[in-house]
Amino acid sequence: MYSNQNSFQRLGYGYETRALQNVHSAFQKFYDAITLTGDQRDVCNTRKDHIVDLLAKDFEILDAFATGSIPKFTALRKPHCDADVMVVLHYGKHIKDRKPSEVLQSVRDSLAESKTNVRKNGQAVTLHYKSWPNVDIVPVARVVNDDGTVSHYSVPDMNTETWITSRPRKHANAIADRVKTFGSEFRRIVKMIKWWNLHHSEYLQSYHIEVLALTILQGSFSDYPWNVYQFFKEAHTLTQNNLWYEDAYADNYLDYWNRQEALKRLATARDKAYEAWYASYSLSDHNKAMRLWKQIFGEEFPTNG
Repeated sequence: MYSNQNSFQRLGYGYETRALQNVHSAFQKFYDAITLTGDQRDVCNTRKDHIVDLLAKDFEILDAFATGSIPKFTALRKPHCDADVMVVLHYGKHIKDRKPSEVLQSVRDSLAESKTNVRKNGQAVTLHYKSWPNVDIVPVARVVNDDGTVSHYSVPDMNTETWITSRPRKHANAIADRVKTFGSEFRRIVKMIKWWNLHHSEYLQSYHIEVLALTILQGSFSDYPWNVYQFFKEAHTLTQNNLWYEDAYADNYLDYWNRQEALKRLATARDKAYEAWYASYSLSDHNKAMRLWKQIFGEEFPTNG
């Protein structure tokens, strides 16, 4: 959506190199403070196998796989992320003619001896473990093409009693492809936005943030202040109406009032991000920029670069 032309040249302003380096360094330190370290995919797969063993006594399971932010490398640090496991159930035996709430309840009933709850988005049953991570179990039906390949999965939404179209593997591939063109900073910015969301009442769902990033962060990486400001600016515009992505609305979970609250927070972040960017690139005011970024992202954003 935006060219990689140097953002300083766009405005024609001079800048003080050391201040800009400090701001960039602060973003790097912020990322290190909030990100989940290491490759945790093996942990997710171990949890997945355990889930299948637990549910196999009551369900015919056609497939199961780990999904969500951990295998996509967009997860926040412990304990701010859970593992997600999609469990593909036999449609005729477990899903046909049943409401989403009934399917979720049947999964929860099967896990009656364990500590569970239904996620607030109404799309998963969370199984709590004594050690990290907990697991969000998403029971789904798969829809196949004429040649037998999977077209998509139908995900239950008990809040609306509807089935949502989901293509998790295609979405994961889209993120991986965007990293190739935009740079590794794509995932880093996604995590920063998720952290902002976490500390500003968490009105936006993780998947929605990723779709917004795929829509907004195109081209190649410029710099953190400019790209983060552009994210908030464009996300505010896109969130004013429903966002269509992959044959479904990515933000259909937002009712009117929650959408208005999300818009208020995006507008505040947009305005402060612009002010912080301007302070660095026009005024060479490193201290002001750092104060503003800290107001946006919270205490984990460092005072100095």
